[in-house]
Amino acid sequence: MSTANDVKIFCIGSNIESYDCLKYLIEKNCTIHTLITLPSGYSKNVSDYYDLHEFCNTHGIKVIDTTNVNSSETIEQVKRVEPDYLFTLGWSQIFKEDLIACFSKFVVGTHPTKLPHGRGRAPLPWTVLEDLKKSALSFFKIDTGVDTGNLIFQREFDIPTGSYVKDVYETVGRELGYGFHEIYQVIVQNKPFNLTKQSEENVTVRGKRTPSDGFIDFNKSVKETERLIRAVSEPYPGAYCYYKDEKIVFWRVAFDSEKKYSGTIGQILKKNKDGVLVQFSDGNLWLNKPTDSKGNDLDSKFFKLGDKLGFNIEDELYKLKQKLR
Repeated sequence: MSTANDVKIFCIGSNIESYDCLKYLIEKNCTIHTLITLPSGYSKNVSDYYDLHEFCNTHGIKVIDTTNVNSSETIEQVKRVEPDYLFTLGWSQIFKEDLIACFSKFVVGTHPTKLPHGRGRAPLPWTVLEDLKKSALSFFKIDTGVDTGNLIFQREFDIPTGSYVKDVYETVGRELGYGFHEIYQVIVQNKPFNLTKQSEENVTVRGKRTPSDGFIDFNKSVKETERLIRAVSEPYPGAYCYYKDEKIVFWRVAFDSEKKYSGTIGQILKKNKDGVLVQFSDGNLWLNKPTDSKGNDLDSKFFKLGDKLGFNIEDELYKLKQKLR
């Protein structure tokens, strides 16, 4: 039987679920040699960035900083250590062949869907948008494709009705720790991995999402908008619209139980301490926990009953033409 010191295990990650997983592995007395991560303070294009340097320093884990894991500089640093395994805790870049070849055994990839369903980008927001009731965290041997490697195993989980993306995120974070601890035990006990080739039937691939995909279109249905707000809430940039020439972000949402108010599309019909009741194409929604673009909370006094959220494009074009004249 191997000991933990016989095997050099690297991890790679830079977000909140990376921290949760790494913390769990250390609590379970797993020996992690090195963490590959983003430099301190680097949060560009990483909405859920988490700085892991202090944690690694406290627990004696070496660190390799990189913004491009496939760069020659990063690969050279990894090669010097001659590692065996890489555990992927949360990283958005695709691993190229030169990096994968640095590890004498293999790279363990993860993806929070039941592969082959949901390959590709933004898996957790898409999970909420698709209104899934069940999903899984897939562990697989990484190859040069996108989420295409042979499966090690999958850990299924339920998604309660009305879950926000952060709820799913926290579930995945727990499952990530449990799964990697199981893989760690297989490694140190010299047990074989039973890999299963992914089926190429019923494959779905999701596209990337950007902050602008959180725009609230009041001509959409209440069900579609309710899912959107839950899908892009914390730790993502949030769902937004414009009002009083400011960008307003709404972080919470609720269906209208009274169903006695009606108005024009985008109109504010009622207010309370949490937010505003707004008309959509087929009903009303409570848009709650509003903030401005800088994250400052907005009081209900900021909103005026009868006003409309969003812009009327035709009116705005007319005003612009008048100014240009």
